Amino acid sequence: MNDNVVIAVANMLMPLTMLGVGLMIWRTRPGYRDLFGYHTTWAEKSEEAWNFAQELFGRLCTITFAIASFLTLIAGLIPVIARLDESWGTIIGGIASFVDLIPLFVIIFIVEGKLKKNFDKDGHRKGGEIDEY
Repeated sequence: MNDNVVIAVANMLMPLTMLGVGLMIWRTRPGYRDLFGYHTTWAEKSEEAWNFAQELFGRLCTITFAIASFLTLIAGLIPVIARLDESWGTIIGGIASFVDLIPLFVIIFIVEGKLKKNFDKDGHRKGGEIDEY
């Protein structure tokens, strides 16, 4: 088997895992402080903040990593289809793996920002206009 195929399959693990995690959190809505879920200090301030964070994180992960999975697949297929040597497959695979991490940090940044915007330090909804998901 061509090493580029192995590299392409291995690179799909991260975006597909995060896609699955996003779907599970979005659809099953873990109970307040369950073992599984989006656990941060702000998300655990109250049950309402927890539910808000689970919905937003799950939805953003699902959408973002569905796109990332498709793009990672395309990047992994390039060296296989073009019959490039394994060094190119490794380089492209490394870049794809690194790029797949960026959306995760962006999603966390967005969710934490929305939590801080919508909830006070005790986890109660702030008065006035609520910025939903």
